[in-house]
Amino acid sequence: MTEIKTSQILLPEGDTHGQLFYILHEENEQLTNMPFLLGTIRAEFPDAVIRIAVVALDEDTAWLDAADAEPDAPATAQLAPRLAANIKSLEHDIQAGQHIHGVLSEATAVIGVGPAGSLVLGLTLLEQPIAGRLITFGAKFPAYPLELSLDTTVHLLHADRDMAVPSARAREAHERMAQLQADATIDIAMNSAESFSEVLIGKMFERLKTCVPLRYWRYAAESESDKEEGRTPPTSLH
Repeated sequence: MTEIKTSQILLPEGDTHGQLFYILHEENEQLTNMPFLLGTIRAEFPDAVIRIAVVALDEDTAWLDAADAEPDAPATAQLAPRLAANIKSLEHDIQAGQHIHGVLSEATAVIGVGPAGSLVLGLTLLEQPIAGRLITFGAKFPAYPLELSLDTTVHLLHADRDMAVPSARAREAHERMAQLQADATIDIAMNSAESFSEVLIGKMFERLKTCVPLRYWRYAAESESDKEEGRTPPTSLH
């Protein structure tokens, strides 16, 4: 099982923990735009808790390429348990953060960069949603879910010239999400080779501030009797 380690926890100035931003990246990856991301989170969401976790994927990444294998390939059966174990490890770490900081899944955004983002997209395979938003930069699905709850909104951000993961994979993923009638967006930075760029980080915050989750329309369509009983949309990252 791939080990996930917390590298940094940034708490808001006040005692209120409104949201949780859980950021996952490769352990040996140097991300020059990380300070920009953290600074913008703090500016836009002053009550948010920020947890940065690292994962070592350089030794064995075969399980992340499960989607590249043919459905009947012998390796597929061997990759599935490994993939499930790593997704479960990530799920437990996110849940631990939610419990410690008292933040619900609806108010949690999980951000994944590069190959670590592919692991984040694997969270869509869980039976129960772990976060209100899953956000990835330059990632691909290790396997596609058969269905995806509207309680999770997926934001795909990708450079059109990304050398590690072709942007065509992001477009394919967005099409797959549309077929599932899932809540997903895609932003492609043209003439760029860097997916984790200031431009796409800016797009991420634009989505967070302006993209109303489809689940809100579901709540709005509920009967008047449900509203009288006090059922309202949960705290979110919108």
